Amino acid sequence: MMKKSFKKRDLQIFFVFAISGVVMSLFFLNTTKGSGGWNGIVTAKTIYSYQNEISQLQSKNDDLYQSIAELEEKLESYSVDNPDYEALENELYNELSKYDIIMGNSDVAGEGLKIELSDSTRELQPGENINNFIIHNSDVLEIINELKSNGAEVIAINGYRLSWDSQIDCAGPVIYVDDFVAGTPFIIEAIGNKDRLYAGMEAQDSIVQLLRHWEINVNIQDMEEIIIKSRDNL
Repeated sequence: MMKKSFKKRDLQIFFVFAISGVVMSLFFLNTTKGSGGWNGIVTAKTIYSYQNEISQLQSKNDDLYQSIAELEEKLESYSVDNPDYEALENELYNELSKYDIIMGNSDVAGEGLKIELSDSTRELQPGENINNFIIHNSDVLEIINELKSNGAEVIAINGYRLSWDSQIDCAGPVIYVDDFVAGTPFIIEAIGNKDRLYAGMEAQDSIVQLLRHWEINVNIQDMEEIIIKSRDNL
């Protein structure tokens, strides 16, 4: 009897923490732009980027609210008097493995995309704003959000693996990803369904098309295998 009560309590505690983690992800999405994304430069490109990013973040918020509802439903189901403990343990193991990946604690390999970004190299014409032809942290952040919205499971920038609470800030010619300094060319690797990711990034309304309009160099490759190391192995 004691064993049964202990297992039920552990499962309930786990899913309470899982719900808390999703809520923190939601908070991160709502506050990322206010935590360092603003660099004081307003151009046609950045206005479009922010509008598009807001739309993506709203969509991501909806997905996270749905995740909260699903976790709450699971928590409710684990409160029954006679649960199937073997099935629950298998599900708990799968959930733990998933959150281990989210936290960046294990290496991940799979198909996906490799995206290389570098500033435009063409000569600036009189009256043109140079800020339209260079890559900003907001551009990188929007690419990250588009990858996530198209099913990317794990993402790295210049070899640095992102976690759920990573921040991307501007620092002159480089960007800070948390405490990691990344410079051009920016190499973004994303693990997920490569066909879906490629289609999403090449869509007519994607940030990639806007960057190409400003002659910023964007090269996208679909990859059969990408290996992204755990944060402990960086």
